[in-house]
Amino acid sequence: MADLTEIDIAALNPTQLTLGLQEVERRATQMRKFSRRELRALKENRPVPYVVGPKRRFYMIDHHHLCRALIDIGDETVLLGEARADWSDLDLKAFWHRMEAEGLCWPIDVDGNRRPCLKIPRHVSELTDNPWRTLARGVRGKAYANEDTPFQEFMWGNYYRSFMTTRLLETDIALAEKLAIKVSLLDEAQDLPGYLGKA
Repeated sequence: MADLTEIDIAALNPTQLTLGLQEVERRATQMRKFSRRELRALKENRPVPYVVGPKRRFYMIDHHHLCRALIDIGDETVLLGEARADWSDLDLKAFWHRMEAEGLCWPIDVDGNRRPCLKIPRHVSELTDNPWRTLARGVRGKAYANEDTPFQEFMWGNYYRSFMTTRLLETDIALAEKLAIKVSLLDEAQDLPGYLGKA
């Protein structure tokens, strides 16, 4: 792992509009207890995969929550993982079109509306909260299987949003999680990654 390149998080462009801030806080709380060696090991185990875009800018396609949590604990660097593609020859519009076609970005806002990819912030610290993503992460493993599918939690969170209100998330997360687990087994969810089927 010693050959991984260290890079400033500020040099990595996000590929999503939101993240689960409760998940970020949970990770940051854990990471504050880590020694420097443990923190380095965490980074080595989660190098950030990316795509090279126009002007040779790097676009992270995973680990947005890790990057935000690192910033929250005062750590500004991460390790670069695999370059999944080099589309630096494309203009910005064509680049985002390709990213969407390959499922490598998530330009969906907290209300489930598709936004122009150009609205995605340039820095992970500017991403806004998505409590539905937090809910989906909280029931992963019980409601659906964890798969290596980009934006899996966002897909499930978007699904859960159609069954309950934001107010329920704010007032009774335990009940929201129970409901999420229940609706995860419905036929309507069968096309989502990690669907477990009826119990």
